[in-house]
Amino acid sequence: MNTTGRLVEIVTTVSTEQDAALLARSLVEDRLVACASFRRIRSIYRWAGELADESEVEVVFKTLDTLAEAVETRLRESHPYDTPAILRLAVEANEPYLAWARRGLDAPPTA
Repeated sequence: MNTTGRLVEIVTTVSTEQDAALLARSLVEDRLVACASFRRIRSIYRWAGELADESEVEVVFKTLDTLAEAVETRLRESHPYDTPAILRLAVEANEPYLAWARRGLDAPPTA
């Protein structure tokens, strides 16, 4: 796996912490993201012509730009929303954190 890229955050929202945990666990286990964090938020938006005011869970995935497309594809395929927001943000990270993230995305050694 190419783990030489720059750090990016991919952000989405889901309805429940259970949905957030399922997405996070799947992507971390498959080494597509180094980690995922989530928190409850309140979103106000238009949907089907109506104003919506909902509680949601924001999920922030930390990965490398070289893996971002694969993460976004997985999110589009498994996201519970019909029209999910999937945002990619370039971020700066301190070198020790970036090294940690890269190690977490490397394939484990085979015996």
